[in-house]
Amino acid sequence: MAKGFRHSLIVQCLLFFLLFSSSSIQQVWASTDEEINSETAPITKTNEDTSPSFYGSRAVTQDMNQAETVKVEFQRRSIAPPIIDGIAITDETLPLTKSPLNLSVVEESKVNDKQSPSLNTLLPIPLSRKELLLANKAKYYIERNWNKETGLIDSVQGYHHSTMWDVASGIAAILSLEGIGLMTSDEASQKISRTLTTLETLPLYDNRLPNREYSTLNGKPSGRYSNSSSNGNGWSALDVGRLLIWLEITTQHKPQFTKQITAIKNNWQLSEAIFNKTLYGELKTSKKNLFRQEGRLGYLQYAAQGFRLAGFDVNGAYKIRNISPEIIDDELFFIDKRNLPYFTTDPYVLNAIEMGQENAWWDQLDSLFTLQKNKSGEEKQLWVFAEDAMNKAPWFSYNNIFIYGRSWVSTSPGGKPVENPQIFSNKVAQGLSVLYPEDPFSQTLHNQVVDNSLSYRSVPTGLYENSATNTAFNINTNSLILASLWFKHRNYIPLILVK
Repeated sequence: MAKGFRHSLIVQCLLFFLLFSSSSIQQVWASTDEEINSETAPITKTNEDTSPSFYGSRAVTQDMNQAETVKVEFQRRSIAPPIIDGIAITDETLPLTKSPLNLSVVEESKVNDKQSPSLNTLLPIPLSRKELLLANKAKYYIERNWNKETGLIDSVQGYHHSTMWDVASGIAAILSLEGIGLMTSDEASQKISRTLTTLETLPLYDNRLPNREYSTLNGKPSGRYSNSSSNGNGWSALDVGRLLIWLEITTQHKPQFTKQITAIKNNWQLSEAIFNKTLYGELKTSKKNLFRQEGRLGYLQYAAQGFRLAGFDVNGAYKIRNISPEIIDDELFFIDKRNLPYFTTDPYVLNAIEMGQENAWWDQLDSLFTLQKNKSGEEKQLWVFAEDAMNKAPWFSYNNIFIYGRSWVSTSPGGKPVENPQIFSNKVAQGLSVLYPEDPFSQTLHNQVVDNSLSYRSVPTGLYENSATNTAFNINTNSLILASLWFKHRNYIPLILVK
């Protein structure tokens, strides 16, 4: 069958299914941004307008083919300083122990139909020597960048600041280290307790929600307006949503912290981050406070699950609107039509490992795995695209599967294409390797992550197109390495117990 005809047929079938399979889907598809604008936002906030909406941490051009850029007022976990301590460190021999069958993680688990039974019926899987090597390297990052006064972990090595997304990654790393037997239960509990105590006492932005960024040294707001009466410059609903997921996972694995976590959530005005049953963020500027919808396809649905777990109605985040089909290298994808449509593999991998796949319409993990497997087969290098810190300017990039009509585009915080971009993300590659254990490509990904890490004490971020190592050592890379290994050790059971 000719490629053009095949593409046309796929798109027509997809549209037919979405438009006519049920009246409810047909109504949802017909929804537009006017549905959101038909309601009035709280009078204390600025209503939506035609300016760029709040999606993520960095500005990108409205159209990659336009010369004029669009000023984006909102930022999310944009912690991208010059790497102070990014010099490769010669690897020292790390102690390797036989993988423990840590029966402390054998709990009864309620899982959906696609997931496996509980660990009561499936024994934990011992980790291999290479997997333990990665785990010990990730543990080194946690130990080196842990701040005992606050229980917060530096987002990037040598940079003492953290977002709520990074705080969630820190909690994930600690629980995972305990889960795979590289940290005792008592030590993990002490560290989690220190983190939660800091979360209880955080100076909140406008006395409502956590600021976008905090000092890991003292737990005080950092960034713009951090010393003002507002305690910062706004909040990110995406970051808070991810943290809510990990607070719930903590409650389930360590129920002794239930009361403390409940107090934290009660102290935060979480409802402020929800409007029209979807996620909204706020940014304080010199002129006004901007309140706008936050999140694009993948990121939005992943983060909304945290609010859903906390008891909020966020069904608006799961409506099929502002979506169009797109063929990328012979694979069919949903693409977000709104501005700032960052499209990386990250939220899909995080969701599968932490929460489990549910065959939801928005979950494109299977297609993303196939796409990057095929891309790697066509190229002379492995390609796994994700968002990641960088050890060179612009210090952070979104490595987009697709954005503004173009595939495989890496964009800087300012929206410019990145020269010599990172094409292989260690954290997402390792995540994919445990999510598709039966596919030979998964072993190839895992082996590459190990090879990339051999010369360093911590797991580096990834590889650039010229094969140089991206040594922007960071919490999100090392946390996901550990969480993926815990997921495998749990016999591929998602880390949440009850959903």
